[in-house]
Amino acid sequence: MRRALKIIAWSLGTLVLIIGLACIGAVIFLHSSYLRSMAETQASAYSGRKTQLGHIGLDWDQATKAIHVRLDDVQIANADWTKSDHMFKADTVEFDLLAKPLLHGDLVFPQVHLQKPDIDLEQNDKDENNWTPAQSPVAGAAVEQAAPQQRSETPLIGQLVIDDGHIAYHDAKRKLDIAGTIQTAQGQAGGQPQAKLDLKGSIEKKPLALHFTGGSILMLRDTDKPYPIDLDVTYADTHLTTKGTVDDPFQFKGADIRLTLQGSNLANIYPLLGIPGPPTPPYKIAGKLNHEPGMWHITNMTMHAGDSDLSGQIDLDQHSKPTLLKANLVSDHLAFADLAPLVGAAPGRTTNVSSEQKKTEQKLEANGELFPNVPLHTEHLRAMNMDVTLDARHVVAPNYLPVTAINARVQVNNGQAQVQPLKIALGSGTVSGQLGIDARSDVPPVTAKLDLQNIELATFFRGSRFFDTTKGRIQGRVDLTGNGKSLAQVMGTARGTIAVGMTDGSVSNLMVSLAGLEIIDALVVYVTGDNQIPIRCALGQLAFDKGVVSFKDTLMDTRRSVLHFDGQANLGTQAVNSKITADPKKFDVLDLHGPIMVEGKLRSPDVHLGRMIPIPTPDFGGAKDVDCDARIRDVLAFKAQGQIPAPSQAPSPQPKPQMHSELQTGGTTP
Repeated sequence: MRRALKIIAWSLGTLVLIIGLACIGAVIFLHSSYLRSMAETQASAYSGRKTQLGHIGLDWDQATKAIHVRLDDVQIANADWTKSDHMFKADTVEFDLLAKPLLHGDLVFPQVHLQKPDIDLEQNDKDENNWTPAQSPVAGAAVEQAAPQQRSETPLIGQLVIDDGHIAYHDAKRKLDIAGTIQTAQGQAGGQPQAKLDLKGSIEKKPLALHFTGGSILMLRDTDKPYPIDLDVTYADTHLTTKGTVDDPFQFKGADIRLTLQGSNLANIYPLLGIPGPPTPPYKIAGKLNHEPGMWHITNMTMHAGDSDLSGQIDLDQHSKPTLLKANLVSDHLAFADLAPLVGAAPGRTTNVSSEQKKTEQKLEANGELFPNVPLHTEHLRAMNMDVTLDARHVVAPNYLPVTAINARVQVNNGQAQVQPLKIALGSGTVSGQLGIDARSDVPPVTAKLDLQNIELATFFRGSRFFDTTKGRIQGRVDLTGNGKSLAQVMGTARGTIAVGMTDGSVSNLMVSLAGLEIIDALVVYVTGDNQIPIRCALGQLAFDKGVVSFKDTLMDTRRSVLHFDGQANLGTQAVNSKITADPKKFDVLDLHGPIMVEGKLRSPDVHLGRMIPIPTPDFGGAKDVDCDARIRDVLAFKAQGQIPAPSQAPSPQPKPQMHSELQTGGTTP
């Protein structure tokens, strides 16, 4: 908004300068074509651009004591590097200029009439523009003086009439190309005349349309009345409106402006506004727009995105280099699924998602993949610095992921983004730590360092029949690094370790019996009810090496058996090949021997027995209790970046009778 007003001010100043030059030339040279040619030469040297005047007409209006000037076929050449051959041209520029105020250095125009004015504004990839005539310091200084800096300095124009005006703007760096009409019209029901601007074009090959309605040129000078502003911009499926009044449109003081912004994805605002918005579900933002020198504010801001609601304030500090965006956001209702677009995923529902997010989810389902390979525009983080806080006091999440609250601060400093502190409440436990992205690189490194504290195992079984029989608290650590511009790329290059440990818990007897394929126990539980199986401890490490995940020292020790988890998962191909074997601690009459295999895509792996035709046979047991405290201390004491400590010298399970092949050794009885 400020940049647009600045361009308008410069354009107005340039127009005043042109009129002044023409007026002086007209007074001196009258109707002489020879002297008109000399005037063109002097005007060209003064402006730094070749200036052409087809005809100069001059009359004196005795009644109004005004000089009437008519300029035909006016044309001012463009800079050498621009696409168009002219910066300004018009069939006719006609105006009245009061003589008496001119003697005191004041410009008073009872009327100005432009026929078919054509303005071409351009900015190249070196940030050079054609509306600040740097080729001529004299002209630049003159325009700077002529361009109004505040409302009271606006040249007094009684009536401005623009017929069939055209304006175009090209910005090579932003890939912005827009053109349209500019005109004046009578206000509704015979009210004050209005200035209207209608533009159509594109940014990065996506359609852009702009419609602006403002007060008359006379209202710019009238400091007793607020100046009305009505701006409507559509960019692809993003829609921006600002409507209201402002006391001083040049300095944007005393603004009473209502701003609305809506679209399918907040990340799409970057080409339009130059602000790196986060990926979101379809959203709508509303607030009051305010301005002070070098600062923009959106106050009383409300945002609805997907199924989530937020409120707060956004500040844009242009004094900082680069520009600093600060935001304080609060949510009393945040749907955890609405955070999925932050990693390129769809929110996972059929409503309140964009068409692109639907396509992403459909592609993942079709390929059986879990991690989306949707490029995230991390390079946009280089555009400005940011300091954003989020206090999500009430989070709605699915039963299997019991997030209840989120508190985070996101800071971006010269392309380096960090989420710290980050605190996620899961039931009575927490996940806390920091996340980071170094967007200075085209393939940015991404880091995650998190601590899991006192997370109740039962919270992951909310709404299920196993909730009441599941107990235990989980501790853990995450230290991962990956590189890429999508979640799939980051996970496919991940390095580091995830470690977890749990003691004094319990799980459902039915759940374990079915998983362990104990025929008798499963049947008994079905008849007598679901009971608890105590867990002495569960622990494990996942070692990540270039996207390949290996189980290290991963087991569960129950009162009846020790379950071992082995195998690998390839996050690059998003496939898993692992097995679960059980070492029984006591005799079982009927046990289906052989490991449980987990194979296939991570999204929906196939779980089956390790032998084609399982036959129940006795298992004599013999496994020993695990030294839980020592093993958990080792698991949780790993060093950063996935350096796995050597396994503890805990007692090894005793050999069992070899009743089957090596592949099938060990029962699956917990």
